[in-house]
Amino acid sequence: MPAELHLSKLDVALRQLETAVTLYFHSADPVSIHTLTAAAYNVLRDLKTHRGSEFKMFKDAATVYPHMRKQYLKLLNEAENFFKHADRDPNATQVFNPDTSNFLLIDACEAYWRLSGERRPLLTVYMTWFRIRHPQYYEEVPQASYLHKEYREQDRLLYFRESLAVASNIRA
Repeated sequence: MPAELHLSKLDVALRQLETAVTLYFHSADPVSIHTLTAAAYNVLRDLKTHRGSEFKMFKDAATVYPHMRKQYLKLLNEAENFFKHADRDPNATQVFNPDTSNFLLIDACEAYWRLSGERRPLLTVYMTWFRIRHPQYYEEVPQASYLHKEYREQDRLLYFRESLAVASNIRA
C-alpha cells in the first residue's frame, strides 16, 4: 500500500462508489454498501452544489412539498445516520431495507458521471443493471446485445463479470 495518497474529493467519491458497486455485485454486507454509497453521495452532492451544477439529486428535495421536506430527508438519511452515529442513541436498533441503497447508488453513479464527464466501467455496469431491474422508471431500457440474456437476482455476479468485461472495452 502506498505511504500517501493524493486525492481529490471526486477521487474519494469514485473510490467509495466503485467499492460499493463491487460489494453489491458480490452480495456483500448491505450495511457497508449503504455506508459507502451514502458517503460518496454526500461528497458528490456537495461538489454539485459548490460547482453550481443544475441537475437534481434525490436529497435536493426541491420537488417535495415544503412542509414535507424535513420528513423526506429524515427518511432518506435515517439508515445512514444510524450506521454512523451512537452519540444520542447508543441502545437503539434499526430495521433496514437494503433495497433503499439501490436508489442512492444509482443517483450517486449518475452524479459522478455528470460532474466528471467520465463513464467508469464499474459504474456503467451498475447503472445498466439498475435500468434492467427497474424498467418502470425509464422511458428507454438498455438493449445492447450483451444484455439480451435474462438475469435474475441470483445471477447478479454473473451479470457483473460478463458486463464488466464488455464495459471495460468501451471507450466513452
